[in-house]
Amino acid sequence: MYFYEDNELHIGSKERSHPVSSFVKSYEGPVYIYDLNDIHTRFNAYDRAFAGLHHTIHYAMKANSNPILLKKLASWGAGVDTVSAGEIRKALEAGFKPEKIIFSGVAKTRKEIEFAVENKIKQINIESPAELARVIEVARAKHQITNVAFRLNPDVNPQTHPYITTGFRENKFGMDESFLPELIKQLKGATDAVKLRGLTMHIGSLLFDLDVLVEAMEKTLAVHHLLTKEGFELDRFDVGGGLGIRYETQDATEELNMLAAYGERLKQVVQKHLPAKTEILAEPGRILVARSGLLISEVQYIKRAPAKTFAIVDTGMHHLLRPALYQAKHRVLPLKSATNRHSYDVVGPICESSDVLAKNVELPELKAGDLLAMADAGAYGFSMASQYNSHDLPREIVVENGAVQS
Repeated sequence: MYFYEDNELHIGSKERSHPVSSFVKSYEGPVYIYDLNDIHTRFNAYDRAFAGLHHTIHYAMKANSNPILLKKLASWGAGVDTVSAGEIRKALEAGFKPEKIIFSGVAKTRKEIEFAVENKIKQINIESPAELARVIEVARAKHQITNVAFRLNPDVNPQTHPYITTGFRENKFGMDESFLPELIKQLKGATDAVKLRGLTMHIGSLLFDLDVLVEAMEKTLAVHHLLTKEGFELDRFDVGGGLGIRYETQDATEELNMLAAYGERLKQVVQKHLPAKTEILAEPGRILVARSGLLISEVQYIKRAPAKTFAIVDTGMHHLLRPALYQAKHRVLPLKSATNRHSYDVVGPICESSDVLAKNVELPELKAGDLLAMADAGAYGFSMASQYNSHDLPREIVVENGAVQS
């Protein structure tokens, strides 16, 4: 977490924090700073929400794949959800055991599936009959039985940005009930190659409506019962991830209360429909890591145009794509606060009109050399960064108990 103390932005807990400026004394360019303590607190809160269920939390690595962060999550007992062979490799290098690794994603190549099968990971989440056929072919060639789960598309429409909705009928993700006859036929002819362990669902990101999540679970569990009647012994149910945070505020009370309420709703559904031995899998990403991160940049120029004033900084859409891609609004925090306020558009160096990090934000009077922090940048920040216009990638600093980790 981060907050102001004596007009200076601090990172850490109220009991033990350090000025953000202490980590960028010799500024060398844009840098992400992550607070491991905040991530640990949230991981524990997620774990508590699922208490009483046989469960495993598989961190969605796509949100942030910093190797130090991954090693810590592995040491805390987390599993991991991956979407490429590259992510599987990173997970193994970070210390995740193969039996803690799930492989998701809609376009798994033969080479990637071979890598997953060879490493005997926990399960491959199947997105289509064609993908199941490929997994069967690879597993059979390697004389292995590979665990799979079917990703169901429950056809619910959560109220979130259309680019991060994944469980609606028009989305590319998952399968509906019409796929079942073909899938069942494939499974029954491939008992030597694959074993169906359960179902998985993921309806989108930045979710706050628990009723929609429960509806998706109920629809997915109806398919679970159909497959059980067909003779498949399913012992896993993957509820996905997607719980959101309110980027417009620093107050995390709502999201943490939502997480606790989500756990209670989940328990009601699971205990009503599934045997107690069923392993419940979850794939949180953003809610664990977003609040931990700050992206620090330096003001290069102040440009006063007739219509508005621009604060031109040395980071932009190439380092934090969310504002340009999703019209996301990240708070902009000066490292030193002051009462005098002026309105700025904070813009970056990229040769695109969409390279705007924030519009009409109230900040202290800025000058070249001042440092700014983009808040809540721990998820889908560095992991989506590029070297567009041949700019360098930002650095990353991981902080725990006020000390830089390496």
